[in-house]
Amino acid sequence: MRLIWYIVILFIAYGSLYPFNFDFSRPLPADLGAWLLNWQQRTIRSDVIANILLFIPYGFFGALTVQQKQRRYTLLSILLMLSVGIAFAFCLQFIQFYLPSRVSHAADALLNAIGILIGISLAAYSNSQRIQRMIPEGLRLGISPAFLVLFLWIGWQFFPYIPVFETKQFGQSLDTIVKSTWSLSVWLQHVLFWLVFYHLVQRVLGKEYRLSFIALVSVFVIIIKLAMYRSQMGWSEITAVPLAMLLHHHLSRQWMVPLIAVSSVALLLWSSLFPLNFKHDINNFQWLPFDDFLKGSTWYNLSELIEETLLLASVGYFCAKWWRNYHWASSLLVVLSIGITVMQLFTVGKKPDITLFVMALVVGILLVRLKSISRVG
Repeated sequence: MRLIWYIVILFIAYGSLYPFNFDFSRPLPADLGAWLLNWQQRTIRSDVIANILLFIPYGFFGALTVQQKQRRYTLLSILLMLSVGIAFAFCLQFIQFYLPSRVSHAADALLNAIGILIGISLAAYSNSQRIQRMIPEGLRLGISPAFLVLFLWIGWQFFPYIPVFETKQFGQSLDTIVKSTWSLSVWLQHVLFWLVFYHLVQRVLGKEYRLSFIALVSVFVIIIKLAMYRSQMGWSEITAVPLAMLLHHHLSRQWMVPLIAVSSVALLLWSSLFPLNFKHDINNFQWLPFDDFLKGSTWYNLSELIEETLLLASVGYFCAKWWRNYHWASSLLVVLSIGITVMQLFTVGKKPDITLFVMALVVGILLVRLKSISRVG
């Protein structure tokens, strides 16, 4: 678990200091103390959400690392980890002074602290026996590979969740659905990911549910999505849900796991290589990971990143369940990422980079490590 925590810290530093165009000749503010005490927050929602989300994994995996060490003074260790995280956030904001392309603000460190506290709370909920005993047995959650993939599915469905429970919002969401166009590729993707959701809910909660309950949960998710600001639901998703429910209800687990595993691999290859038009010369290769994800719209890029991570995690998890070996499944993820990147070098319109390999490696490590500390695969 400590290794995962270190990886999280590395990614936070990377995302905060990108694109590394330091200018150390840039003067600091005339009154640095005034900057530190200035908590006037910017009103850009994407900045607020991103700064909170960025440090949730730090608090989550940091708390699990402390608990795994079984220290005598766990609470003191958690407080120390929180203090170090806040100091780390302030240091990143200070260093950003020397990045002309970034806007440094002390209030961001406060938002980072909120993210750390949320992460610690999630870790306590998912892995504390005392808290788990207070929760009905059917609703208890434990940190596991299945929990990770389910968490990514929720992020894929709801990010960035800004609820607007008003009649006008529901009308706009329904209007978006009516005006949307149906797409076969998007429809197949939603069928697959809803199958992933149904399987994981039963896996995480450890109980088989009737079709009526699955339908009720699906309707609830759809209603919640209708209340989202700028909801993007369309016919492709609405028509995918009934088929996914029927497949989940009628197919046995013996066939469901291989079906999702093979379909996830196929979707990964399709989304990365389609339309597979080769050329003789080689595309330029980008060695800087996440270069495209750290440019442009924060909301859009984070949504794309969550979706791609969910797909990789689905490939790794369901292949692991099929083969009953997480190490082999994680190795497959890395091999697939390398193969896809090599093919993108010769594919028209593709931008091969090291990002897919890094994501596959991190997801593979997460799955293996979480499996080693969990009882539920």
